Amino acid sequence: MSIVKYLSQLLRTSVVAVVAIAVCSITACTAPTEEETHEVTVELLGGHTATVDVPTKPQRVISLLSNWTSTLAALDIPITAEFVQDGYGGPNNSFPWTPEHDAEVVVIQADTLPTVDAMARFEPDLIIAGTALDADRFAAYTKLAPTITVLNPNGPVDSWQDIATAAGKIFGKETAAADLVGRTQRNVDAFKAKYPAAAGKTFTYALFQTTGSFGAINSTKDPAAALLTELGFVLNPRLAAMNKGAVTRSRLSAERIDLLDSDLLLAYTLGDPAALARIPGWNSLTAVKDGTVLYLNNDTSPAFSVPSAPSVDYVIATLSPIASRL
Repeated sequence: MSIVKYLSQLLRTSVVAVVAIAVCSITACTAPTEEETHEVTVELLGGHTATVDVPTKPQRVISLLSNWTSTLAALDIPITAEFVQDGYGGPNNSFPWTPEHDAEVVVIQADTLPTVDAMARFEPDLIIAGTALDADRFAAYTKLAPTITVLNPNGPVDSWQDIATAAGKIFGKETAAADLVGRTQRNVDAFKAKYPAAAGKTFTYALFQTTGSFGAINSTKDPAAALLTELGFVLNPRLAAMNKGAVTRSRLSAERIDLLDSDLLLAYTLGDPAALARIPGWNSLTAVKDGTVLYLNNDTSPAFSVPSAPSVDYVIATLSPIASRL
């Protein structure tokens, strides 16, 4: 799904999914035999585990979400095709943090998912959706090839650590995956050591819509908030107090711009960032006065909202100039 639709959906409801895997059952591909599949158990953050049945040696992989695409590329795992949504796949349909790799990029309409026919021509043996699918869509995909949705049932998308670990186990690159996680974690630790004054500073992650309304993260269960917390920041307590359960984002009216007051403000805008200055109360926000606002758009927001190990390094590089001023 596009980042805009993902954020908008999370403002209304939280999607929880359990990984389910099924084999091909239509003539477009041949169902793997028991000898061609194996069970993979992945130890996830938070003490959870995910068990999936996947091809023993996946050869024709389709990726539908950038966090998996970036991770597979970082591990030098071949990707046959990646589907990106028009306007939400990064500059020239590639995000700056994604390592170079060979894959056929297929651009589809924004806020849609690829059809079975669109994927069938690649004869996939594994589809990585990386996000929750409705029952009908999931059933259709799994008739074509085993399909991975979300590994951790407590999140709309998986953490960067869990994606790397799972990719390593699925593709027989456990050592490389462990190295990737370890190297990225060391970069996280180095960021905190370099900017100790940033530790404990409050942050707000907000999405500004062209209608004038906006939404903001209210829980560290949200992937973007979890990443910022790992970097030593603390979620805006006024927003955290609004969390009432599974929904990790609050829809707010323009009159409550004061709820965004924090040391660091990440402003994901669908329009001209300069227009935010016209919102009454904007210029009174601490981050605006202190010059600690990070403006995000469709090309940069996914580094935070659907993080991968490669995007974490991008986030660190992007936040470093602001962290030095906190």
